[in-house]
Amino acid sequence: MKIYLIGFTLFFIANSVTLQLGSVYQCSCENLLQQADCLSDYCTWDPNGSTCSNKACSSFSKNDCQGVPDPFNCIWNYKTSKCEDFTSCSDYSYKTTEGDYCYELIKCQVDADTIDLTAGTVKCMDRTQESALSIGSCDKIPYSECNWLVTSDGKQCVKNVSAQTCETKTITQCSDYTSIDVCNTNSCYWGDTCKPLSCSILPESSCMLFFSLDAKQVTFCKWDGTKCSDLDTTTLTQTQCLAYTLYSYAWNPDTKKCEICQEPDSSSEFILYGSILLAIMLN
Repeated sequence: MKIYLIGFTLFFIANSVTLQLGSVYQCSCENLLQQADCLSDYCTWDPNGSTCSNKACSSFSKNDCQGVPDPFNCIWNYKTSKCEDFTSCSDYSYKTTEGDYCYELIKCQVDADTIDLTAGTVKCMDRTQESALSIGSCDKIPYSECNWLVTSDGKQCVKNVSAQTCETKTITQCSDYTSIDVCNTNSCYWGDTCKPLSCSILPESSCMLFFSLDAKQVTFCKWDGTKCSDLDTTTLTQTQCLAYTLYSYAWNPDTKKCEICQEPDSSSEFILYGSILLAIMLN
């Protein structure tokens, strides 16, 4: 979900719990308008201008580099073992067994046409659709990497356990996964059959978020002390805002509300939806 965004603006969505992928993990230090919110591990506070700014990628450890939100434009280079500024998807290649690294980059995916089983390598490419698991086709995907990747026509790469191959399947609901071995744990859970996830069935340790079947939407959850429930952003405090929304919302001191970080768009206006989910441009 990596993407570099400049000049973020705050928008408010009431009671929003499900976001399009492009709106998740999109806050940067510029969104943090008070010193108390300006995280010293990732940001620098300017007391003169009362502004918060991103630290340079080169200053981050591996864990911090992989943890900073997308607008920092930072990626971990596994070959140099350094945190670096992201350049372009096509500049990166990995072993075929490490193709997942392409998805750690900014708006990138595996280039299935470059999978070289003899050399054991694969290149990355620009993402062709706004899905966290986007892929061109399932044909060359190794069995070990066949984990619910989504093709541009909406089909999925699903393991054929008996044949140990990766197959293209039409998946419209969790019950289309026919065994516990292939049940999509990003969106579903196994209970006699493969069933859709919801916040209410998640244990405390997993009560954070889950993906839609096509990995294009993220639903956030919150542990209320006894059970996991849908996240209501209107109830979040200043200290909860960033963490509970995976750096998708930031605290607005003027409205004293937790508000979504959105890329400026010349065609966008300040819109309040109430109970209707905002259709946000994907990254």
